[in-house]
Amino acid sequence: MRRFLIAITLFFTAAGLAPSAMAQEVATPEKIALVKRYYALVKLDKMFEQMFDRMGPAMIEQIKARDPNVSEEQTRLFLKVSGEATTQYLNKMMDRSATVYAEVYTLDELKYMVSFYEDPRGKAMIEKMPLVMEKASQIAVSLMPEFQDDLMKRMCEVTDCKAPKATKPKA
Repeated sequence: MRRFLIAITLFFTAAGLAPSAMAQEVATPEKIALVKRYYALVKLDKMFEQMFDRMGPAMIEQIKARDPNVSEEQTRLFLKVSGEATTQYLNKMMDRSATVYAEVYTLDELKYMVSFYEDPRGKAMIEKMPLVMEKASQIAVSLMPEFQDDLMKRMCEVTDCKAPKATKPKA
């Protein structure tokens, strides 16, 4: 669950909320409304729901690893409660981050973002994004052993240790 929340936070950072040297704009109600429209157009809530749905089985595995006596009913309840908590957290995060977007982007920039995603080309990008993300995830998984080996090698160069070989991910 912690990784999920970190991933969401990183998403918002990568999506344009990183600190900027730009002058801060005023977060007017009109701009905040445009940000929320942008969120709806890019289906931000659905993206987060899908992330949570994909993480559910891993969370259940972790729970069962800690306590093998956990019942199916308990795991079902855990997923339900964690889903509700996550939805509440995401709604707060989107509401609060809308103000940040409205402070970072000008009114014209926000209008353009919304118009782009209302355009058929913008809609096509959103519709195709799950396929891109799936393929990009496969690439990331395939590169993980190489990354882990390189990271261990670099760590050992600065800490004088013996680097173990990374294990290949299960298919």
